[in-house]
Amino acid sequence: MNAHGSVFDPERLPARKMPTAGALSAGLLAVLLLAGIVHIVTILLVPHYSSADGYSRAAAVAGDKGWKALVPLASSKAAIPGLDTLFVHGFCKLAIDEAPVLLSFEAANRFWSLALYDRFGTVVFSLNDRTAVDGALEMLVVNSLDAERLKESPQADLEGMIIVESGNSDLIAVLRLYAPGPADKLEAEAHIGTAECAPAPVFIEN
Repeated sequence: MNAHGSVFDPERLPARKMPTAGALSAGLLAVLLLAGIVHIVTILLVPHYSSADGYSRAAAVAGDKGWKALVPLASSKAAIPGLDTLFVHGFCKLAIDEAPVLLSFEAANRFWSLALYDRFGTVVFSLNDRTAVDGALEMLVVNSLDAERLKESPQADLEGMIIVESGNSDLIAVLRLYAPGPADKLEAEAHIGTAECAPAPVFIEN
């Protein structure tokens, strides 16, 4: 014991050794290697989990030819979780590399909105009944090549129609109709059933 009766005598404690530069370098190298391994594993796992993203979920329920109506469920078993249950949704796949796609829809006195999404979930274009002409939707979605053709040879059938150009060949159109009650949902589904989402090659000259 020291003069104060403590067993922790500084003179008897072993001196601490400072880590050498080599040890610090080895530790830093180990951390970098671990971070690199985690990064590589994350990249390799992306394809495995990509099927669960929003675009893939929407593509799974979207119609290949025409709109597919979906009434959201307030449960974990919903085809696309998180959708607003006050709306009926319509989904449609667009492959504009094959031909321009015509989107046509009308639902008087009912709020609706439409958005085009690319593979990364980015909104390419959007509008609603208030920004559409007379509340009705008449839209042609084209790729860059077809957009140039239309500029060179304007089509009379396209007057007054919204032309949307996209550099992404694969898109998903999402149509939302306000339908707070059961009767509203049935009516909204009927509107989506009569809406159009189909290739429109007749507008493009060969």
